[in-house]
Amino acid sequence: MNQVYVCKECGLELKVVKECDECGTEEHSAACGCAEGCSFDCCGNPMTLKS
Repeated sequence: MNQVYVCKECGLELKVVKECDECGTEEHSAACGCAEGCSFDCCGNPMTLKS
């Protein structure tokens, strides 16, 4: 929650304001119901956490 992901190619930033009920816990990460898994992609690459 409140994490910011950034695209290294174009600089787009996304802030997490709501999480799905299954994300964020180790016990549910493998069983997440998200169609594309729990990641964000932009410009054809995974976005990274902003430091």
